[in-house]
Amino acid sequence: MSFVSSVQELPPVDLFVTTADPELEPPIITVNTVLSLLALDYPPHKLACYVSDDGCSPRTFYALQEASQFAKFWVPFCKKYHVQVRAPFRYFSDKPEEVFGANNTPEFKQE
Repeated sequence: MSFVSSVQELPPVDLFVTTADPELEPPIITVNTVLSLLALDYPPHKLACYVSDDGCSPRTFYALQEASQFAKFWVPFCKKYHVQVRAPFRYFSDKPEEVFGANNTPEFKQE
């Protein structure tokens, strides 16, 4: 079986992220979860991510709006450089030498 046919056989996947209280579950945690899920190594046309905010928090809403803009850069970056730590909060908090690893090229650093 070729890679192309095996990708075509993958089922569609729906991912649900739930949150209720922006004080107990800070929006940054929700955003990192969503961005990590969107950056999964799975065909994007077969992956859907839904967020349920039972607290109807404006902070969570606006954080997710901003995250959707960031995802346009983050997701392709992760896929291009095979980034393993895909939660931005964790990725950017690690030591640079541990994060960059083999990707210590000028192009990688520029992006």
